Amino acid sequence: MIFEAQQIYKKFPRSSFVLDVPQVKLAEGTITGVVGENGNGKTTLLNIVAGELHAEGDLIYSGNLAQDHTDWAEIKKRIAFIPQRIPRWYGSLIQNLKLKAALDGVDAESIEDYLDEILSFLGLMDYKHLKWTEISTGYRLRFELARMLIGKPELLVLDEPLANLDINTQQKFLSDLKNILQDKEYPTAVILSSQQLHEIETVSNQMIFLKKGKAVFSGSMNELGGNETSHVYEVQPEHSDREKFLNFLAANEYKYGSSGEYLQVKVEGESDAKDFLKSLINEDIAIRYYRNISQSTKRLFHE
Repeated sequence: MIFEAQQIYKKFPRSSFVLDVPQVKLAEGTITGVVGENGNGKTTLLNIVAGELHAEGDLIYSGNLAQDHTDWAEIKKRIAFIPQRIPRWYGSLIQNLKLKAALDGVDAESIEDYLDEILSFLGLMDYKHLKWTEISTGYRLRFELARMLIGKPELLVLDEPLANLDINTQQKFLSDLKNILQDKEYPTAVILSSQQLHEIETVSNQMIFLKKGKAVFSGSMNELGGNETSHVYEVQPEHSDREKFLNFLAANEYKYGSSGEYLQVKVEGESDAKDFLKSLINEDIAIRYYRNISQSTKRLFHE
């Protein structure tokens, strides 16, 4: 186990906000997504895991319990933490990477080849001589990831890495993370927060959903809603059929919540997503968007 924590508790007296997470386990080769609305503790949790913020509870890094007398400098050598706002680099990108490699003890004669291997892996070779102001937000993030990989970290902690990235860049970055876990010769685990639920759920082995500082859900995706007899569907009817759709829900006594143009409908019983969609088609209700979110953390936003 790369990282394990029991009974994480952090109270902020000025705001009265409390983070209370019973358990976090980050195993080798896994990605853990942390989701929830803004202000619910995602950044606080990641800062605690990365050793940037003190909290009550037992934190165990690679089998070693972190305590007050622990050498945190040694622990943090094995952690790569990328905050949402990446500090600006000065000088060329390759100069910064060479400096980081030298500080991490990479042999001077091996630095060039070592960095070329990392840059080639992340598709950054053509940009290494540029400056920070000459590359996009997506490439800045990937260069920061390259810089962090120089030290061969066991734990990657990323706070909202997908923010401000277009969908193609998001997919490329998430693909990079999966490739890192598969191709590296040393054990690594990843934990990251994001508002992009679908993208994060697609690549994550497990999810943590925070609501008002509490871990409402923590586990693998197939555990979400697995013990319930209900299903949850997210539906957007055509505007012209919205009233007809609401009347249909009322007539069948379906419970639902609204999120803008989308409605989350809870259906009890053993019927599946196809059955519910068929019932809408039979009622001649035009649907613009339809998704089964029974095993998605998105259903938790309105529960």
